[in-house]
Amino acid sequence: MTSEGPRVERVGLCARCQHVKLIHTDRGSIFYQCSRAATDPTYPRYPVLPMLECRGFEEKERALEKR
Repeated sequence: MTSEGPRVERVGLCARCQHVKLIHTDRGSIFYQCSRAATDPTYPRYPVLPMLECRGFEEKERALEKR
């Protein structure tokens, strides 16, 4: 299991999706916002986690994550 394993289990697909935006609060909470919701109202702005199935899921490119 990678160090990302527990996060992926708690968050599901959103942890690896290129359409996610992490929202960090002043109190230390992290919310996963779906950027697809801005143009398509059928997507929830803040999906219920863990997201196990999503028709709009697109995996992040590994090269971009390492930067």
